[in-house]
Amino acid sequence: MRKMRSTAPALAAVALTLTTLAFAGPAQARTVACTSLSNGVLCTQLANRVGDWAQVRNSYEKTGGSPVTVRFGHYNRGGTWWDEGAFTQTAGTTRSYMWPGSDYGDCSAVIGFMDSGGRRYEVPPVSVC
Repeated sequence: MRKMRSTAPALAAVALTLTTLAFAGPAQARTVACTSLSNGVLCTQLANRVGDWAQVRNSYEKTGGSPVTVRFGHYNRGGTWWDEGAFTQTAGTTRSYMWPGSDYGDCSAVIGFMDSGGRRYEVPPVSVC
């Protein structure tokens, strides 16, 4: 007499995996990234996306410490862009700057940064792809 093996557990595992993949959807581009600093959080976002076009927005939420003089900027393989000039920021405030839209269809990473006190603080890369 031949012994029969049940394939139900294996089929259930395959069904669960396929269901998980179906609900997970395609990989998403990281369009927002933040870096925690000792006195706040610096973020860069690709905002108001329309296809491959997006605006770059830097923001800094200062949660503590003395007032600082700050400049925002971002760069990708196309160059470096700066805000309209240095500003002073105090604890308990959030400041941001948004650059006009650009086409990022070439999937180049955008790296936002903040210069303050002779140091540069960068955010991990963001991209539309």
